[in-house]
Amino acid sequence: MLGIRGAQRATFVRGVLASVSLGAAFAGVVFACGQGAVGVDACMQIQQARCGWVVACNISLPTRRSDSTSPVDDCIRYYDDQCLHGLVTTVAPDKNQVTACVDAINAATDCTIVNSPETADACAFLIPVDAGVVQDADAGQ
Repeated sequence: MLGIRGAQRATFVRGVLASVSLGAAFAGVVFACGQGAVGVDACMQIQQARCGWVVACNISLPTRRSDSTSPVDDCIRYYDDQCLHGLVTTVAPDKNQVTACVDAINAATDCTIVNSPETADACAFLIPVDAGVVQDADAGQ
């Protein structure tokens, strides 16, 4: 009788430990995917504009999604996933900033802005602000 109870107890403990582990793993996934993403929509709009140039500017992607899709479609699908992490900023750009950045990419005459959109004045918000540096308006005077 004692052997059966011991086996039942061990099975119960294993079940509890498995449930706790599964719950912890689920919580980790939930918090790792999307709890602090800033500017997801802005990222997608900017990357879709860049993807229009994927062939002309030789934008490399890690892998093709499918041989039956175009490089532009592959690019859009790739960045739809990547943009779920958001932009590297703590403040989402406003709609006008995003529109100006997308317009600058679409109006590009070469691949400079397409490959490095943060170099365009309209896309300067893409440059992450160093959180460790305090900006002082009088610092240069």
